[in-house]
Formats: sequence, C-alpha cells, structure tokens
Amino acid sequence: MDVIILTLSLAVFFLGLALLTNRARRRKDFAFELKPNCLLTRWPVLFLTGPRSMFYFSSYWNLYTPYLAEHGYEVFTLHLPWNNPRLRQERFEYFLNQQESQNRKFHLVLDTPTFTEFQDVLRKRSPSVMSITRICDSGKDTGPGDLRAFPLPVAEIEMRDTPKGSLFLHLGYHLHKQWVRRKDLNSLSSLGALPATALENSGRLLERAQTLAEMDLRES
Repeated sequence: MDVIILTLSLAVFFLGLALLTNRARRRKDFAFELKPNCLLTRWPVLFLTGPRSMFYFSSYWNLYTPYLAEHGYEVFTLHLPWNNPRLRQERFEYFLNQQESQNRKFHLVLDTPTFTEFQDVLRKRSPSVMSITRICDSGKDTGPGDLRAFPLPVAEIEMRDTPKGSLFLHLGYHLHKQWVRRKDLNSLSSLGALPATALENSGRLLERAQTLAEMDLRES
C-alpha cells in the first residue's frame, strides 16, 4: 500500500512540475518594438516542432512565432508526434503530400534534431518547400549533413546561448532531455525561451525572414 501511495505521489509531483514548467515558458511577457519597413515573404513561414515530452510540449518555439507574426509574417506551426522518429517522419511526409497536392508552398524552419531526422526526406526536393532554415546553438556541432548538397536554399542561424535563466526552467528542460534521450537537442536559449537572449535571437530570425522575402521577390 505504501508503495502505491509513493508511486501515485511521485506521479502527481512530476505531472504538476511538467505543467508548471510549460506554463512558466508561456507566461513570459516580452515587450519589444517592431522593426519598421520589413519586407514580407510571399510564402508562409512554417515551423516544425522538435522532440517533445511532458516537460516541454507547449509553445515549442516560444517567442519566435509571435515575434514574426507581429511583424506581419504569415506563420504556422506543424505539431509533429512527440518523440517517435517513425511517427514523426510519417506525419511530416503525409503533410508534404497534402501540401503538394494543393500546390501550397512555404519556408521551413526547424531545429537541429528535426533536421537530422528529416534531411533524407528534404533532399528529395518537395515542390512545396521553398527554403530550409535550421536553428542551432552557436559554437556547437550541428551534426551530420552538408547544407551545400541540398537542391534548395538552406541556411543555419546560430543563436546566442546563455547560462542565465530561472533554475525552474532549466530543471524542467533537464528532465525533458532525460525523457527524450536525445543528445542533439537545442538549448533553451536557441529555442527562444530565455529572457536574456530571446529578443536578440528573434531578431536574427527576423533578418533571415527578410532575406527569404528578398528571395521570393526575385523569383516572383
């Protein structure tokens, strides 16, 4: 009986911790001024969710998506299955087939582990994918994959990292890493979750979006 009670208590504790860590990221209120005269992309910007767990499942891209949206960009997020590589790839390929059949196009943004998972699929050059942007941590090995070998525009954005941030957020993300068991996960900072770097890193993504807009304009 004591074992059952202890097990239930631990389950409630970790569930509560998971909900609180996700809520803590969502409640970050960043005040920022809009950059004037931003050239907008012709095609939407599509973010893919990376590996997720109960400790990191909501608002995967934190400030990035609302930051671009506030600047006038059309932004969407494709929520992939949490952490099963086969299911994630099947869902992504199904989505690509849907978009191709409807002649829809978009600029793709993804993190390092998702790029590693899907690079073989992306090399097949779907007509819906107009470009690929990989978000990674500055100064860290981004893993296998020669960006020059892709048949479409591909770029990396190295986001500034920082050890700053609340102990609570870092604890939740540490548990997330243990849960998904992936060594190539992006840092909290490169995902736009830490106040110390969120605005600067969002600005880097905005610069990339304007570069994509210029590319769209040349090709129109």
